[in-house]
Order: sequence, then C-alpha cells, then structure tokens
Amino acid sequence: MKSSTFKYSVLTVGIATAFGMTNVANAAESIAASTPTIKNIASATYKIGTVAQTAVQSNPVTVNITQSAAFSLTATTTDDNAADDYNRNIIVTPKGRVAFNHILTNSGNVEDTYKLNLAQGGTIPGSTQDASSYDLDATNVTYIIYNADNSVKSTTTVTGSVFQNTDITLKPNERAEILISAKTAGNVGGNSQNLTLSAVSDFFTGADTTKATLTNIDNSITKVAVFKITSKVSSTLNLNDPTSKVTYTVTVRNDETAPYAANANNIVVFDGLPEGLRLADQPNLSVSNNATIVPGREGKGTSTSNDSIRVTLLNLAPGETATITFDVQKDQAEPLADPKKTINHASITLNLGENQIIYDTTDSTDPKQNTSNFYPAADDSEVTDGTVSTTTGSDSAAPLVSNQRAINISSPTTKEIPTTTTDTTQITHSAVIRNTGRETEGDQVGEIKFTITEGANDQITRVPNTVEVVYDADDNPATPNLTYTVTRDGNGDYDLSTAVPKNGGAAWTGMAPNSSVTINYKVESTQAIIDSTEKTSVTLVVGGQDAPTVGARSVENTTIVKGLKLVKKQALNETCAVNASLVFTQGDVAAKPGDCIVYKITAFNNFSASDTRFNFTDLIVTDTTDRFNNKAQVLTSSTTPAFTVKLAEVADADTSPADNTYGASANSTAVSGTVPSLAPQKYAALVFSVKINPDGAAPGSL
Repeated sequence: MKSSTFKYSVLTVGIATAFGMTNVANAAESIAASTPTIKNIASATYKIGTVAQTAVQSNPVTVNITQSAAFSLTATTTDDNAADDYNRNIIVTPKGRVAFNHILTNSGNVEDTYKLNLAQGGTIPGSTQDASSYDLDATNVTYIIYNADNSVKSTTTVTGSVFQNTDITLKPNERAEILISAKTAGNVGGNSQNLTLSAVSDFFTGADTTKATLTNIDNSITKVAVFKITSKVSSTLNLNDPTSKVTYTVTVRNDETAPYAANANNIVVFDGLPEGLRLADQPNLSVSNNATIVPGREGKGTSTSNDSIRVTLLNLAPGETATITFDVQKDQAEPLADPKKTINHASITLNLGENQIIYDTTDSTDPKQNTSNFYPAADDSEVTDGTVSTTTGSDSAAPLVSNQRAINISSPTTKEIPTTTTDTTQITHSAVIRNTGRETEGDQVGEIKFTITEGANDQITRVPNTVEVVYDADDNPATPNLTYTVTRDGNGDYDLSTAVPKNGGAAWTGMAPNSSVTINYKVESTQAIIDSTEKTSVTLVVGGQDAPTVGARSVENTTIVKGLKLVKKQALNETCAVNASLVFTQGDVAAKPGDCIVYKITAFNNFSASDTRFNFTDLIVTDTTDRFNNKAQVLTSSTTPAFTVKLAEVADADTSPADNTYGASANSTAVSGTVPSLAPQKYAALVFSVKINPDGAAPGSL
C-alpha cells in the first residue's frame, strides 16, 4: 500500500510556465508538478567475497522549498506491499468482516472538498476478483477528521450504502481517517474480493480534471482453517479381560496444504465414544498446545460411566498439530455393537464470529457437518480404514488395530543466506527422522521415504545432488556416525533403502529402534530480495506393513535473505554551521533559499551473527547529484561555507561519522565512497551537506 498523491501549484500560470511545469499521467504516485522540491534517494552496491549482491536503494527524503496545493489518499492497512495503492491480501473469514483503513489528507495550502465513494470490484495487477463481494448495507464506515494539530474535529459512522457520495471538507494539513469494516458475502476459502474507495477533489475538478480523482483498492483474501482430523487406536482390545485397555490418539492439524489456511483460535474438539466403550479407570487424559481437556458423559452409551472427552482453548496456526490421548476400556454395562470393527469418531467446532461456526468430523454420515459452507467441497473428505490421505482437509478414523512401529520427523532449521551465493556461502538445512518404535525402519523399499519441497521464492533454491543422510545408531551425537547418499526416484522421493555409504562406510541395514537419521541438503540464492524468505518442507513418507500414522510427518525449514540495509536521513541546518546541533529525520523538511541540508546515509550488514563468510566487501555508497543540481550546491572542505564529506564505520544507526576514514568525496555527478569491509551487525555512515540556491530552483529545473 502507499498513497496516491496529487499536487497543484497555486502560483500564477505565468510563473508555472516559467518553471516548465507539465501534467503527469495518473499512476501509483501522481503528482501535478508545481513549485520546486528536492526528492533524494541514495544507493549502494556491495559484494560478499567476490560475488556482487543485489544493489540497494535507500528510502526517499524530500525538501519542500515552497508549498503547493495537494491531496493524497493512502491505503494504510498493513499488507505485503508498502509501495502500492492497495490494501492487498487482507485476511477475512467466510461471510466475515474485514478492516480496511485509509487516510485522506489535504497537504496543500487551500481548503478543499472531496466526494467519497465505495464501489464493488476494482482491478489489482496479479490479483483475481472472484464472484464473491461485499454487503454494503452491512458494511460500516467511520471517518474521523483531524485538525492540523492532530486533535479530533469530528467522528461519523454510516453504512457502506449511506457512505456513497459523502462530501468531506478539509482545511490545509487536515486529514480524514477512513475506517471501513467491510462485510463479505458469498465467499469461501481461497476467494478474492475487491472494493474500490475513490476521492474526487472539488479543487482539481475545477483546475485539472485529469488530477481530480484518487483511488485505493481494497482486497481481501478469504482464509479459514481446514482441519485434518485423525483418530487412531494403539492396539487390540481384549474383550475377555475387563482390565484390558487401549489408547486412543486424536490429532487435529490445521492443514497448511490449503493455500488459504488461517490461524484457528478457541477450537473445541469432542470425542463421544461408541456404545460399549468408556474411559478407563485411569484415563490418562492428555492434550498438547496448552489446551484444556475434561471427561464427560456425552458418548453414545447409556451407562453412568464417563464416555467422552472435550478439549477447549485450543489454538492452531497453519501447519500446527494438536495431539489428544486418552485410555479406553470395555464398558461392562453395555454391548459392543461390532467387536470386529468399532470406529471412534472425533469432531471439531470453530466459531468464526458473524454467526459462522465450522463443524468438521471424521464421520461422513454426521448431518451436522457443514464444511462445504466454508471452503471448496473437495477440501474435506473422510476415511474409516485407518489410512491417512494427503488430500487437503482429509479426516481419518481407524478401527481397533495393533501397531508396533513409531517414527517421526523433527528439528527444522532456520538459516540466513546472502542475496547471491557462491560455493562457500551456500547454507545447509537439516531435519531429523527418529525411530521411536520397536522395529527396524527403512531397510525395505518404500518403507521410509522423504520428500523435500521448495516454496515459491524462485531466487532461493536447493543445490542439486547435495542431499545426504547421517545415521546415528544410538541417537547420540557424541558417538561415531555414518554418512550416506540417497537416490531420488521419479516421483521426487528419497528412499532410505537406497542409501549408499560414503568414504567406505558400512552398508546400510536400516534404522535400529531408538536411532536417528539427519537429512542434510544445501541451499543457494541468486539475486534474492533482502528480508525475503523461503519455506522448504521436508516430509516423511511412511509405508510398508502396519505403517504408523502417529507422529510428526513434516517440518518446515526457513531461509531468510540478509544483506545490506540502507537508510537515508536529512537534517535542516539553517545557519550552515559545521558544529550545528542537528535532528535527522526520514520525513520531509521545509527549507528556504540559503539554508543547508545535511544528508546521512547509513549502511547496515543485517546478518544476525558474526560469520566471516558474510562480511561485505567493496561497499560503495553513492548519492547522485542529478536530483538537486541547479537547486542546491554540494558543500565540500573547499567551498564556502565548508563542510567535509565523511565516511566511516559508526557504532549504531543514530551515530554520525567522526571522520572520513574511507576517503569519500564529491564530484560533479555524485557523492560517494567505498567501505572495504563491513562485518555482520556493523554500521557505516556517509554524511554530506548541500546549500539551497539563493533563488530556490532555477527555471526549468524540477
């Protein structure tokens, strides 16, 4: 998101012509040229080792030499892009309510009236518009008008329908915060719906109609938790032994394979046992994720025994799983309808607000199930043979079976990487498979496999042919381990049975009980964007006879791109004194002819830990003078007044360099200097000063 901005000079047409002002096409930032300003951006290039990294630009800073008529409409809801006119990809639940925030500002020097309007739809590049939309009658719009001193002038709340063609009058430097509580209609998981807010200026309607209208487009993406419910039983129940008991394990996963998966808070899980079963005398109730579990008498039976459990206060982010366990015995007061195939079902409910409650269950015959109201019907299914489908939102309930195998995957890693790597700056991710059962695992074809799935960031990729596994026979890193390579099959799976020893090690014979295998693979980057991330999933695929289905089956490794952060600030120095007390800001500065402006560009190596592989080399900080030529003079030690250009390492982001350690200089085109090396978490800063020309800006310069 960012503001659309229109400016209009209040100078006479003759003066405007003398300054060479022309209209600018309506774009993401539209400015009708007026009186001179200096808008300045610094840049920097650098290397890691000998490899050039992605060039970096600083934030812009602006000096307004004189005022002009202007207004802006800014989309202020935090989203994934701070540089456009959109509140984009704001999350909403099905038939839910979403907040879109905007600011209308009169940044000129004339009072103006703006006509506001809401309209369904609107085009955002790369974003779809589904059939779902917004209910404007149920939508609420609050607009708060602030005086120039930031005090509240008035507050008004109306429906979206009433808001159409609303007039708001603002004096210079007043603003209106427009808060839209939009009610969606007809949307299910994965839908995208747009809403357009427009503001039409009376002033510009009379002065230049091409500049009169600003628009922001609001976009919500429908997201909702999609639950994968699995009910399993540990072993066979001996009906001849009244004390025999089995352990049920119910897992609830917020299925991240749905692209629209969202956080789920205050989930309620219910399991009412079939007739003939009850909670054991010592049920050993257990639930993960800091949730609460209590026993009850809400099962299918009619005896007075506890035969149900209810879990509350359960929160799950996408990809998270909650595990619930409890012990069960035969209820001697009731018959067991099908001793050969008794299936225990579990269900969940989630209140989304706005009178929308999801009910999902492992029982496909349950008439209360309503998941089709919240996400595509294909994203929910049920099986009752104990298998666990990889289909999004699939639920599974298993009959009483025996299972001696147990295996899981854990220990994901988070690593930092430069924007472009070499062989020496590639990183290694890992994940650990542990055999916690009683059988040897991975010695048979198809028994233990794993996949490595890359995310959507094409600039960060796995290095081919670098997958290895390290076998730890006793899961003790202190004892000797063996390293193996594994073969990737045509389906993209790595099968442990194909493990080949490296360096003459022992042949692979499988994972013994209580052993572990660490999966290692390398990652590289090419022109990646600083602070972008890549999520790589390592998924355990368990097959073979009596394959266990309990235990974590996937972890997510995270790669974070680190590099150069460049921040530019400016300070007004009215006296142009070398030792003046300065206040640096990224905001606009108002200056008059004859004033000086001091610029400071701070470079930061934002790798989080000391690692000589990630030292920056040949860091060149540059500020080109074409943005203020003919408006201001660059000062040096030989000008009058004199101001020395300085470039040196500094202690932190707020400190200015004490000297010109690295010999920065100014010429007719740029101010620049080179820092030979900058280690992680270290800063370097360049400062220089300009003096505003006596006549402001020369004719013809903008």
